[in-house]
Amino acid sequence: MVHTPRIVPVDERGSAELSTIRTRAEPARAGAWSSAIFVKRHRVQIAIVLVLAIAVGFRAVAYLEAPRSLDGAGLTAEQGEIARNIVDHGRWFVLNRDAFELLKQHQAEKQMLVDPESVDFSSVDRNSTAEPVIDQMPGLGLVLAGLWWPTGDKVYAPIQWLQILLDTAMVLLVYWIGVQLTRSTRVGLVAALLYAVWPPAVAFAKLPVLDTWAGFFTIGCVAAFLWARERPTSRRRLVLLGVLAGVGIYFRPFVVLLPIALALVATPGRGWRRRLLWMGAPTAIALLILTPWTIRNYYEFDRFIPTRTGLGQAVFEGIGEASSDEEAASHVQENRPGAKYGSPAYDEFLLAAAARAIANDPGWYFQLVTERARFLLPCLLAVLVWRRWRRAALIPVAAAAATIAPYLLIGSDKRFYLPAAFAYLILIAMTVEVVVTATARRIAGAH
Repeated sequence: MVHTPRIVPVDERGSAELSTIRTRAEPARAGAWSSAIFVKRHRVQIAIVLVLAIAVGFRAVAYLEAPRSLDGAGLTAEQGEIARNIVDHGRWFVLNRDAFELLKQHQAEKQMLVDPESVDFSSVDRNSTAEPVIDQMPGLGLVLAGLWWPTGDKVYAPIQWLQILLDTAMVLLVYWIGVQLTRSTRVGLVAALLYAVWPPAVAFAKLPVLDTWAGFFTIGCVAAFLWARERPTSRRRLVLLGVLAGVGIYFRPFVVLLPIALALVATPGRGWRRRLLWMGAPTAIALLILTPWTIRNYYEFDRFIPTRTGLGQAVFEGIGEASSDEEAASHVQENRPGAKYGSPAYDEFLLAAAARAIANDPGWYFQLVTERARFLLPCLLAVLVWRRWRRAALIPVAAAAATIAPYLLIGSDKRFYLPAAFAYLILIAMTVEVVVTATARRIAGAH
């Protein structure tokens, strides 16, 4: 039997080819459609991941470009010396002044941050003794000691990368705070993006100084307060706020003011009894955590020093009586020979000298404080969002005020004020949302 091939008409052949093409295109179309649905359903999560990637990328690049920046190197060296004595000698919260000066000398010569690992301290350890430290809180030194202990390698790279990761996590917390305050993911994303790319935050993340960690605890306390407000009856959440504030004191003493300021403006519910509870309970827990340090200070120095000395030196330099720590030290040695740097007697002398200068010209001091008040001006953004978010707007304002206000009386060093910046970025994001929404309504009304 002869098989005769079937001749397919031209129009039928074209239909067959078109059908084949459609069949092949369907999986591609289905894949594109599935991707579009996935992006639409998870666009917020995707946006958050992108913002976090931007944040860690910016901070990593900043570190790799200048991993040994000299900024804050003197402050880092003191904390490094505290940690070195813990790891090498088993002595807690002490400072070998000669070793500290040797480390600073190496940094000045090389014009960079120098790892203690690369310095030979054997001679200064033999010829001089370490003394109890009181002019700095020891929080960063404890973190450094914890990182150095397992290996014995006294280098700053691990804490720098830890800070980069923590500051990236702060981006996520800033997003969460923005959403909690406004119930708007757009506000949260804008605030998070602003923090992710904000140059001072990027630059500070790599600096192993107390002020970098002060920013972490400031943001953490605000987040803990908002988390506690979600469930006002939960005592554990309020305790967490107190614990964060208490640990934060070991990095920056004025962190203790945050629970008070936040509760003052945003305690859930009504009545002064509850407000006083929300102000008092976390503060009491924070002070309880501080108590061992205060007892240690009384034992070592035979006087009540709740946190640290340094107020006198900060005010003395802040009012212009000295332009540097070295100049302030020279002034002390000329007028109070024998007073050791950073000691209670040293700081009390400078505080008394600063008080006399202020008393002689109080108007000038008032002008200084007024000029520093410019750091509070971004709080006025709350006025622009007041109609939409009244009590919510007061929370970042309270956080900024509690962080900034104490330093208005002390000095103009911008590192004092940096931890408040995240609150301003949230206020900016809230303002952007109000402006964009109002503009969209006007455009829709015009059509």
